[in-house]
Amino acid sequence: MFRFTIALTILLWWGCVDVFSQSDSLFTEVSAPFYERPMDYKGIREMTFYVPMDDGIRLAVNVYLPKKLKKGKKLPAILYQTRYWRAVGFKRPFKWFMKMVPSTPNFDPLDFVRYGYALVTVDVRGSGASEGHKMLTSADMREVLDGKNIVDWIIAQEWSDGIVGSTGVSYIGNTSLYLLYNQHPAVKAIAPTYSLWDLYDDVSAPGGLYFHQFLAGYGDFCEGLDQGKLPENRRKGATGMATYGVQRVKGYSRKDMLPVWETHTCNIYQRKEGGTASFSDDTLTIDGSFYVKDVLSPHQLKERIKGAGAAIYSWSGWWDAAFAQSAVRQFINLDSGQSRLRLGPWNHGGGAQVSPNVAGTSQFDDVKELVRFFDFHLKGIDNGLDRSPRVHYYTMVENRWKSADTWPPKEAVRRPFLLNETGKISLDRNAISGTTIYEVDTTHGLGPGCRWNFNTTSVGNTYRDVSSEDSITLVYTTDALKEPMEVTGHPQVNIYLKSSTPEGSIFAYLEDVDENGKVWKVTDGQLSFIHRKLMDGPAYYDDCVPYRSFRKADSSPMDTSKAELLSFDMLPTSHLFLPGHRIQVRLAGVDVDNFKNVYTEPCTWEVQHNATYPSHIELPIMDKGKEVGMRD
Repeated sequence: MFRFTIALTILLWWGCVDVFSQSDSLFTEVSAPFYERPMDYKGIREMTFYVPMDDGIRLAVNVYLPKKLKKGKKLPAILYQTRYWRAVGFKRPFKWFMKMVPSTPNFDPLDFVRYGYALVTVDVRGSGASEGHKMLTSADMREVLDGKNIVDWIIAQEWSDGIVGSTGVSYIGNTSLYLLYNQHPAVKAIAPTYSLWDLYDDVSAPGGLYFHQFLAGYGDFCEGLDQGKLPENRRKGATGMATYGVQRVKGYSRKDMLPVWETHTCNIYQRKEGGTASFSDDTLTIDGSFYVKDVLSPHQLKERIKGAGAAIYSWSGWWDAAFAQSAVRQFINLDSGQSRLRLGPWNHGGGAQVSPNVAGTSQFDDVKELVRFFDFHLKGIDNGLDRSPRVHYYTMVENRWKSADTWPPKEAVRRPFLLNETGKISLDRNAISGTTIYEVDTTHGLGPGCRWNFNTTSVGNTYRDVSSEDSITLVYTTDALKEPMEVTGHPQVNIYLKSSTPEGSIFAYLEDVDENGKVWKVTDGQLSFIHRKLMDGPAYYDDCVPYRSFRKADSSPMDTSKAELLSFDMLPTSHLFLPGHRIQVRLAGVDVDNFKNVYTEPCTWEVQHNATYPSHIELPIMDKGKEVGMRD
């Protein structure tokens, strides 16, 4: 009982970006497609090493094997490369019976060992207990090349069968993608979960707007971890009593680690005022003087990643910042015929079920689903994976898993919903007229509890009642729906707008309003005015939304003498609007809580509503030929 109590106390403590949270799930999702096979082992044996890279830098590595692994038995390995600590260091007596690989709810990497895999966790260079330094909080090419050295070391071990897979959440998921750059023949499958694809559009500046809410504190968070320290607010109480920080390699004292952590002081961190590039082709400036050139997005390596020939399982959640879009982009750009996509009702890391009518703790078992994937590709088990649909997505409110062979689903039909000056949404192009005048309110913000806060706990993300915002935002609403309407895919916003200022931004929110007037945000999107130019084809990679490059050469200020088209996508979703509910579109000029305010002076919009300039939103409707109906 004592052991259980201490373990539970510590597990409840860990809960930061990508890191440090593991909990049991209580909520049952309808039709959750779990893969059922018994675990092969119970106990886990841990070993720690320093493994030298080809440039002499040593990385801290942990290997976890089944405790009762028979002599001569060989296993495939799951590689887990992280900059958020490969393991937590426990003090006596806790270290004798506790092991923890920091992760997120529903994703305990140690479970892979119980299913008959070797788990290899690595502190990437410049982090945790590893030597070296990092050029930035994101990966650089030197870190990418380390992956080959690690795989070479793995397959040389006596317990290895020569086959390797890789997975992880967020940054750790991205290290899986980077691993394929090396095209190592031993790496057969990876599963990047809740991870990015385009460093600029996914996390640095979605829609061309600097994402200060996350980036402001991310560098500080990483710096503390790189010094082997517990986050400041976790150092007291039960946690401080049981743990000392990042786990040290066996035989190394804290004093031995001081030279290692000294090398980490050369790490470069993106701060609130640093790296605020306005364009995707800008050279990032750190602390006003240091220029970073070797910053990698996975999409920059897409040809080599795809050329590795490994199976790739990408997934994310509808409320996982912009990472559902990232998973889609990974799937359509890297698919070699054996890749998969899963989009669920989750926050970052998948701890919370965020469908509005059943919001709570998610029960989806990430590891169990990944074991099915790895069993097929790494162990050769015929579990039917190759005969099942490659795309699975969850429709919120209906609360059901669905499948398709492509994304977006072929059944989705795009239909225009036109915005009227009366605040109504019309389906009749001839019924719209006039202009809406809007004085941009630069106090608008979503607050901290939204999709952009990277909350990895099982509580998830919630929105306050936004009806009070009606006076500071533009709101357009349909009449009550006569029949249910499923929106699945990527809504697109098309606003004809005359701006009194040459620079500015627009935010659009798709909302579900129930019979009592309660509002739930379904999805959203945003765009900086200077990035409104659309491309004829892909700027960098294939996409299923309007193409834009975000390059400086393609940018231009608004012409304040006329209305111009602002066409941009909202993040993907699958949501069922029920009969009696209304579809609502909300427009704002800023989200000061999350994104940089680019307005330097008061601004007035003139939103156009006429046959020549029909401001509207396109919704991908899964109605299988039914007419869209609304009550009178």
